[in-house]
Amino acid sequence: MKKDVLLYTGGEDFAEIINGGGYFVDKTAYMKELLITDAIKNSLFIRPRRFGKTLNLDMIRQFCRINYQNPGDKSYQQKLFVDNGRKLAVAGEYYKEFREKIMGEFPVISISFKTVEGTCFQQAVSQLIYKVGLLYDEFLFLIESSKQDLDDIEKYKKNKSFCKDKQDELDNPQNLNRAISILGTAIPQIASMLYKEYGRKVIVIIDEYDVPLQKAMIAEEPYYNKMLNIIRTLSGNIFKKDNEPWLYKGIVSGCLRIAHQSVFTDANNFTTFGMNDEPYTGFFGFTKEETHKLLNDCGLSDKESEVKEWYDGYRFGNKHIYCPWSLISYCYAATQKDIYAPQPFWVNTSGNDLITIFTDSSMESHNAENIDKLQKLMEGENVDISLMEFTTYPDLRVGVSFDVFMTLMLHTGYVTFAEGSGTVDKVTVRIPNQEILYCFNKKRELLFGENNPYWYNQALKLVDLLMANKTDEAQALISSMLKEFLSIRNTGDELYYHGFMVGVIGIASAAKGISFHEEIESGDGFPDIVLKNDATDTVAVIEFKKGRNERLERIQCAEDAAKQILDKRYAEPYLAEKYKNVFAIGIGFGGKDCYIQTLGNLAKSSI
Repeated sequence: MKKDVLLYTGGEDFAEIINGGGYFVDKTAYMKELLITDAIKNSLFIRPRRFGKTLNLDMIRQFCRINYQNPGDKSYQQKLFVDNGRKLAVAGEYYKEFREKIMGEFPVISISFKTVEGTCFQQAVSQLIYKVGLLYDEFLFLIESSKQDLDDIEKYKKNKSFCKDKQDELDNPQNLNRAISILGTAIPQIASMLYKEYGRKVIVIIDEYDVPLQKAMIAEEPYYNKMLNIIRTLSGNIFKKDNEPWLYKGIVSGCLRIAHQSVFTDANNFTTFGMNDEPYTGFFGFTKEETHKLLNDCGLSDKESEVKEWYDGYRFGNKHIYCPWSLISYCYAATQKDIYAPQPFWVNTSGNDLITIFTDSSMESHNAENIDKLQKLMEGENVDISLMEFTTYPDLRVGVSFDVFMTLMLHTGYVTFAEGSGTVDKVTVRIPNQEILYCFNKKRELLFGENNPYWYNQALKLVDLLMANKTDEAQALISSMLKEFLSIRNTGDELYYHGFMVGVIGIASAAKGISFHEEIESGDGFPDIVLKNDATDTVAVIEFKKGRNERLERIQCAEDAAKQILDKRYAEPYLAEKYKNVFAIGIGFGGKDCYIQTLGNLAKSSI
């Protein structure tokens, strides 16, 4: 272990890492083809969150950015990329011509939508206006230039003033409309003025373009379509085919290539680089070789197998990729805090709202097949899917196919291609590592708690049915729950079903003020569950048995369970206490079904 390795957890500022002596995994070699090739005008990089997109885009920004006060002075980049003693790839002789043509040669406009969200549309627009206001501040020197038209300078001043003074006053419809208009034109306005000022084309970088769309869908007051119109207008005005000649390159990052929405319809030569598109499969994330070197440099080589189990597993093209956020966080904890146990670093910083929405919608639509496939993944199995273009975020709320959802999960880093799988059309996916499995398991735990309204309401309904001895309806409901929510493939004994029923009934009975007893001594033994409600003078004595996954076997088990209630006199104490309703209920389980046999109201039969 080496404590002198300086690790920037979550570091996104290239200059801060280099100048501060921080550890840096060299990705500079990827810039040449991206910035030189004429065929690639605009690029969209699709990668999961926390895979180094922001840092790499900042690296590009700092490499290309012109010295606005002294054009032609490249000393900043020379020190940052070449004369830093790190022997970065771009500092080599092979890249000399590339450095002469690109390094320090372009005005660069860079904006990130990573933190843009709001409980309502106005709040989200306010966040965007704040970010655009920072751009107006960055290039404020333009309004002092004699090269600029007076009308452009006046408009610049007005827009800057609005971003500063009206950012928090968007409840006013007039201000809101003005803000939306500025968002669509601010970057083209600034870019045009930069082009006029320096006579050089502009590079535009947009990081995490799709975050505002996702946040708009999960907000308390969803505003997806309104936000989509803003992003579509903004991208169209920046990357449109017939724009002014100021654009050199556009570079955009995000998690998803959203189809059927025309976000980039008007873009000129827009090329999407997904996880499997060469030559950029290793541009984001850490390769196996880079990870090996990092662990060795940190004195953690002996932890490589454990690190692989937790943070490897992503397959980008033919490369095995590790999650950089998790890996750096792990190495930092190990070298600085002597904490060697892997932790779920990535999933604790990445919103899991999409999983929640999909599972909830699958539950509410009684889509047992979706839940079953999710369970297969959580048990380490591979699942076959057909890759489908993601359509719109709101579709998740009304229901999308498992294939569409898994395509989304593939892009967002929750599943990856299985070994031997193709990467187009029909593919096989799996959960990549222990960290993501931890996330899914935590999500599964939430499905069975009172924080999940649908599950909770089903549990409340089941208790009502059992306490009313409505066994046909209770049987149907329990079987539905088993099919939709639980994996029965690995159930070996009665205890699995016992735990399931105790969990369901225990939560709901407490909420209803019904006494719940598990294996309490009664008669000559210990019934599985006893529910007692003094207010309605009702007791339900419930016994479980498990059989094979066959109908007749379940029926026999239910009958045997009911008979056991009689034979071992489980109901006798409640009959002696003169409860008016004492129901004896036997439940036979097998596979993902059950059968209920009731003996009726024993209190009446004993009169």
